[in-house]
Amino acid sequence: MSLPRIALIHFHLESNRAAPVSDRKEFEAQRLLIGEELAKAARQTPPRVSSCTKGFLSEMGDFDMVPIFSAAAGAGGMMDGALFDELLAEIDTRLPKDLDAIYVDAHGACIATNDEDPEGTLLQRIRAKCGCDIPLVMTLDLHGHVSPTMIELADFISAYRTNPHIDQFERGAEAAIALKRLLAGETTGRALVRLPFIPPSTSQNTDTGPYARLMGEAIALSKGDVWNVSLCSGFTAGDSQKAGFNVTVTACDSDTAKATATEMAARVWQAREEFSINLTSIEDSIDLMKTSQTPLIFGDVADNPGGGGRGNVLALFEAMLEAGVQKALVGMLFDPTLAAQAQELGEGAEFDASFNREESSPLSGKLTRKAKILKVRSAPVECRRGLYAGGLQNLGPCALLDCNGIYVIVSTIRRQLCDPAFIERFDLDIADFKSVIVKSRGHFRAGFDEFFAPEQVIEVDGPGLTTPVLARMQLNKTPRPIYPADKDMQWSPEQSCWTVP
Repeated sequence: MSLPRIALIHFHLESNRAAPVSDRKEFEAQRLLIGEELAKAARQTPPRVSSCTKGFLSEMGDFDMVPIFSAAAGAGGMMDGALFDELLAEIDTRLPKDLDAIYVDAHGACIATNDEDPEGTLLQRIRAKCGCDIPLVMTLDLHGHVSPTMIELADFISAYRTNPHIDQFERGAEAAIALKRLLAGETTGRALVRLPFIPPSTSQNTDTGPYARLMGEAIALSKGDVWNVSLCSGFTAGDSQKAGFNVTVTACDSDTAKATATEMAARVWQAREEFSINLTSIEDSIDLMKTSQTPLIFGDVADNPGGGGRGNVLALFEAMLEAGVQKALVGMLFDPTLAAQAQELGEGAEFDASFNREESSPLSGKLTRKAKILKVRSAPVECRRGLYAGGLQNLGPCALLDCNGIYVIVSTIRRQLCDPAFIERFDLDIADFKSVIVKSRGHFRAGFDEFFAPEQVIEVDGPGLTTPVLARMQLNKTPRPIYPADKDMQWSPEQSCWTVP
């Protein structure tokens, strides 16, 4: 018996419309593998592919792999339309018609400069080449935006159930299990309910709070005739035409899917006021750094590279310098020019460190301080905790600087600091610091929970492109009205429900 021929596509970008466009250089710095390059990465031990794809490969077992592409740039601005068109052309060129199935490992919150629903367009291009009878399964990030096109063209959709994200492997495995059922002849109905609700990014923790409770209810409903219930909060800073909390259900038929989706959506809408913001001002954060007897970790949540932030806003760092904070570590400031200069000068050198000298955005800020280069590093990081656990992360040439007693890590590739390995590679002991400041919204919680309990986590109310305060965002494309920007609004699940038989 011949092995099933299954095409693999990996497409990940979380688009912040306010950030600079994510071009080919951005993707090449993180992951851009075409055809056999993807197959080679998948065959390595361990596979050098995304965690979702690892889970899919593990559960699927032996099959005839048809690698199309892997394109991932984490989070950034809109995707360059020319690059998106190139990837669509790769589908036309590389996707054979004689396939048995397709797996699409996507994020869900991409926007291209020429397309508001790239994931939907991707599926349309696949179906145009292969037809609608071939099973297609799809995994999404919890922060994805689901469109009617996506539920129409994907036979099965599963989104992450954890935030911080630590279950990608399991979701890929779940997609493989669903695909086996589809290959055996089972069929599905799907339903999507999009709520006019954008929860603040800092209130989307699935360990505690309203999202944790709702996710537990969604998992409890995913049994019997219901294959999967996914709760995608959406990307708070995305400003997408698809924005809003999405409830997506895959079931044995469309009636079951619709009934489950509308029931779950009603529960989410009823809980909307529980998603509240609890931020600490920069001034109060500085006071805690100077007076707390307990070590603290501070999330600079509004400048999170994991949400498209530039990772170089200096407001909090500058306030720390002015206040004379000591025994503190800041990481990572995205500044390729400064990192390159430190690499050239070498360890032990003292110089005038000019931060953001080539940055054009006034939001980022500029400053110059005397600094000593303590360590330089350039090799990829072997990650061990949370979001990146078990993988390699390339941060480019990096440097550890001492600025007036504050240690600061400067990187060449923009990435949120959510794994302690990013710090430990500089031969540092995190326990030596009273205050650790990370450019991250929430994934640092899963990476640093061995050092900091939940009560030791402070979320800072600073400036940046990923602020969780909806009133500070420019929502030009987001459908209105939407809660909490428009508080006095009425809504019912039947107003925005799509089903597919």
